[in-house]
Amino acid sequence: MAPLGEGSDDPVLPDLPRGPLHAARARASFPWKELALFWEGPDMLRFKKNIFSALENDPLFAHPPGSLSLEKYRELNFLRCKRVFEYDFLRVEDLLGNPLRVLALIQCLGMYDWSLATKFFLHTLTFGSAIYSSGSERHFKYLPKIFNMEIFGCFALTEVSHGSNTKAMRTTAHYDPTTEELIIHSPDFEAAKFWVGNLGKTATHAVVFAQLYTPGGQCHGLHPFVVQIRDPKTLLPMPGVMVGDIGRKLGQNGLDNGFAMFHKVRIPRQDLLNRSGDITPEGTYVTHVKDARQHFSESLGSLSSGRVAIAGMSVVNLKLAVSIALRFSATRRQFGPTDEEEVPVLEYPMQQWRLLPYLAAAYALDHFSKSLFLDLVELQQGLLGKDRSARQAELGREIHALASAGKPLASWTAQRGIQECREACGGHGYLAMNRLGDLRDDNDPNCTYEGDNNVLLQQTSNYLLGLLVRRDQDGARIESPLKTVDFLEAYPNLLGHGFEASSPEDCLDSSESERKHVVCQLQEVSAVPAVPLPRSLELWTQELCCAPAIRKHARAASSVFPVGALISARSNKVKTFSGAKNANKIHLTKGAWHPTLTVGSPQPAVRLQGIRS
Repeated sequence: MAPLGEGSDDPVLPDLPRGPLHAARARASFPWKELALFWEGPDMLRFKKNIFSALENDPLFAHPPGSLSLEKYRELNFLRCKRVFEYDFLRVEDLLGNPLRVLALIQCLGMYDWSLATKFFLHTLTFGSAIYSSGSERHFKYLPKIFNMEIFGCFALTEVSHGSNTKAMRTTAHYDPTTEELIIHSPDFEAAKFWVGNLGKTATHAVVFAQLYTPGGQCHGLHPFVVQIRDPKTLLPMPGVMVGDIGRKLGQNGLDNGFAMFHKVRIPRQDLLNRSGDITPEGTYVTHVKDARQHFSESLGSLSSGRVAIAGMSVVNLKLAVSIALRFSATRRQFGPTDEEEVPVLEYPMQQWRLLPYLAAAYALDHFSKSLFLDLVELQQGLLGKDRSARQAELGREIHALASAGKPLASWTAQRGIQECREACGGHGYLAMNRLGDLRDDNDPNCTYEGDNNVLLQQTSNYLLGLLVRRDQDGARIESPLKTVDFLEAYPNLLGHGFEASSPEDCLDSSESERKHVVCQLQEVSAVPAVPLPRSLELWTQELCCAPAIRKHARAASSVFPVGALISARSNKVKTFSGAKNANKIHLTKGAWHPTLTVGSPQPAVRLQGIRS
């Protein structure tokens, strides 16, 4: 990688303008341009610069003075979404050839306005991905229409009375063999589809989840269907469809979340997304999946793509907040050796203690979200190639567990980080113009939509505990395609060995084994039904998600920039025990990500309630 020093004329990484931050930037111990090239690569940097330049120079994207009415904001947001498609930043071939561009485009749009990014993401990645991954060749006719906005889509799963309990969804789809049609019906208002992004004003089509019934009244469980909601030319509802907007929200009000009820709406048999099951013209249900649980997982497989994308969106919010707070802290001066010589607040250890751990978290979670997104693409390519192997099925379960853990970790870390950044900026942090309030409000739904975080962590814990059950009952090895759980094969040995260190350096070198030990401790405790562990499951998440990413790149990164030091700055406090028996042993108290650990005995004591950094 050719070095890019200050003063270079590289169009992708131009020199930063001189200003109040120049003195702080000049003291950096690493070249920022090499860091950017290492982390993103020149092609991705160029792609992002093209997006930002296009938005910056287009009057349609100019932020209007003052606040807009709800109707005007949503109208403007749709026009901006349409303009994004006209720019053709993302082509169909990029979905497979360069999938990280999909994530990059959504994140760039989110840096501008999350209402726009979410609208685009729901149409292309959620609606489009559901058709791509849950359908078959007969449904691919919709894909070009998605990208040229001939149709506009949404993902309709949640109902008024049910969200997390997807098996209890009450919308029905009865098959009529005399006309070869499916009849979509909402039995009452509690079965109305609700909170559906894009449905309020603009969606013309939806992937609707409903209970499938064949002649004779047999229910085959939840299945996805493509249902037309509105006429694409007039945006008037189709016959039998009652659709509307649910109103103003706490944030992202440019996105039209809506509801829909169906009164015996007929759709062609072919509009059943039939990856996991299909109906013959005569009304016979056919499926290659014999296990009911696997069938249910395949039907909801498209949820993983949404959760992975939300993890990336949360990371962007954390990046923005940390950047705002660090830049402010580098220029805000308070106190000093003399009245005339005040010191930037970033020089104070307390301010570093508050902000640098979240800077480290942003790097770790950014890599994790991208890595998991590529794993998801691999899974979807296997589905498209009709891969029915045991590895493919296990990969789907592992990605589901990782996505169910990664979304809570990223969204909760962003939630806490944004609030810490807001407080670290003092009174100025409360001004609306600094965007921290908007980031906090726009990030908040990441903790609940596409699955409540606490419920999702339970799904990850069920996956992990299921591995132990299979090992104990069937003697199966604990291993997975992405190798995120392979360390649990040594579960008994890890429980029988404590972690000892004689110096702070030993703590850093041994952090992997220490973390695995605590994961096993939590695994054992969580087997007791009376112990609630939603927050402590975050430690599982960190081992499954962030630790492999950190280990994979820490050595290469250290030659370019001190990312290892940043990650190590996760607010670790180190002090020695008192008393001769535990001389030279280390007491390690972790920060906000970890429970408290007492290190130095064969069985470290674990307090399940985490402490704040």
